[in-house]
Amino acid sequence: MQRLHGLQERLDSAVSAVRESAIREAVVLHHDEADGLTSAALTQLALSSLGLNTRLICLDKLYPEVVKDIESGRPQVAAYVDLGSGHIDWLVEANTSKGLILVLDHHDTTFTQNPLLYNLNPELYGFSGEKDASSATVAYLFCKTVDTELSRYAHLATIGSLEIPGETQGLNLIAVKDAKDHGLVRDSRKGDFRIEAEGMSLTRTRASSLLNILGSVGYYRNGPEMGIEACTNGFSGKTMERAKEFEEERKQANRKMLSTIERDGLSQMKNIQWFHAHDNYKGMGGKVVGSFCSYLRYQRVVNPVKYLIGMMNVPPDIPGWGKLSSSMAKVSGRSPQILTSLIKKGTKPPLSKILPESCSKIGGFGDGHSVAASGVFPIGKEKMFLDEIDRLAV
Repeated sequence: MQRLHGLQERLDSAVSAVRESAIREAVVLHHDEADGLTSAALTQLALSSLGLNTRLICLDKLYPEVVKDIESGRPQVAAYVDLGSGHIDWLVEANTSKGLILVLDHHDTTFTQNPLLYNLNPELYGFSGEKDASSATVAYLFCKTVDTELSRYAHLATIGSLEIPGETQGLNLIAVKDAKDHGLVRDSRKGDFRIEAEGMSLTRTRASSLLNILGSVGYYRNGPEMGIEACTNGFSGKTMERAKEFEEERKQANRKMLSTIERDGLSQMKNIQWFHAHDNYKGMGGKVVGSFCSYLRYQRVVNPVKYLIGMMNVPPDIPGWGKLSSSMAKVSGRSPQILTSLIKKGTKPPLSKILPESCSKIGGFGDGHSVAASGVFPIGKEKMFLDEIDRLAV
């Protein structure tokens, strides 16, 4: 397949660039849900195999302050995993240290030519980031390019690719085939897979759910680290117990949020419907409001033709990095079912365009897919954001 050949050539180039550089330090900046944790674990395995000392920073969004700090120190390999695709120009501009930039992602992106940048996004090679490849699959292909022995972790890509709705297809099938060939997964009921790897004996649906919970609900409480450890060495009893505690915590917060919305309804504007969770999810990462929006879009309280917008307050702390200069509001957008078909037909604009643009107008930023996107902006600018996205959502 010509498209796969082009992507593989770029993967080969990226691995050669890391091997041939004198750089021995790497940082992996990754997203905080199952696809982000599995792809971070795979990227860490690949870079460690190349002899690099690797540290990880888990982010809900790719904050410019963090990027500038990472890219301005000593030259290192900075791998942006399950985030970064929407901000390629930032990454190149911030790279004053002249280190190598690897982007292993599947979100909407742009092509930028730079000798220090390896944007390994399948969308640049004719694949769909919304159907054919998760970030975990991209990271797995990178892993396999580094060392074919690392295909013993193929099951991680099958867990990460569960983020992609519908039947498994495209590049994601490569990881499924490899995982089956190695006896790491087998077909299970209802089209699911059962993971039978070291320290794992559970369906990939359950594995994905546990990692989502650890990464987002446990974001400020060592959850992402526990999740990545589970990816590499299996789910310990302690990790399973902690994940269940986080899961119950999220259920209670979601019930409370749903009850408020059922009682008061969503706030309505011409083209959007919205709610603000304020501190309902206090102590959790910003991803939880997106997960709640994904659930809410199927509920009767939602207008099926209006963009669904959810907001929450997030603290300025970034575990493993430090503190941002100010607190932010996190915003997630989802398109209900009828609106989704209108976006796909091109009669309504994609969220990946209008949400980042609205955030950018008020000193924030965003990224995402056509029917699901997210961003951040300074607290206090909620009305300005809502007015702007409602104006653009025509």
